[in-house]
Amino acid sequence: MRINTTDKQLHHALTLLGANKSFAETVELLESGGTPHDMVRAMAAYPPILEAMEILGNGIYPGGALPRALKELIILQSSIANSCQFCTHSHIDIARALGMGEEPAELLAHSEHLPPDQQAALHFADSIRTDSNKISDAQFDAMHEHFTDPEIVELTFLVGYINMLNWFNNTLQVQYRGELAG
Repeated sequence: MRINTTDKQLHHALTLLGANKSFAETVELLESGGTPHDMVRAMAAYPPILEAMEILGNGIYPGGALPRALKELIILQSSIANSCQFCTHSHIDIARALGMGEEPAELLAHSEHLPPDQQAALHFADSIRTDSNKISDAQFDAMHEHFTDPEIVELTFLVGYINMLNWFNNTLQVQYRGELAG
């Protein structure tokens, strides 16, 4: 990882994380004397980022209205497309823990077998990532067959959020070492 954090920064990060369920595993790890995964360590170098992550976590991940399995598929699709080692492997472990199979990334390789709402959401997320200026009215109509306006807003934000995290982790060479494996 390209960023170094001190024990003081990590301790401060623990106080910021509080009881947010997005970071529950990290808080437990820190409280038991362990070292958090690289993404939290990198963000601890600038604590307002962790505060923002806590708020976003309440609103879209793991919080929010959309089913968690759908969110994991969207996150995996973007993370694989962006070659983000941290997000790809950590969310494979998370998806496994949620019961999405031993090889959750394979669900994306065979998306034609997924329910229509998940297929529509994955196509939408791919379109956003490819060229968000070219999403057609027909594609929006297809999304409305499965999702409400608030759900489409949440899904759209989730796509932007995970892509931002992918770029953050890639740039700083944040690595996943199985810290979230069940």
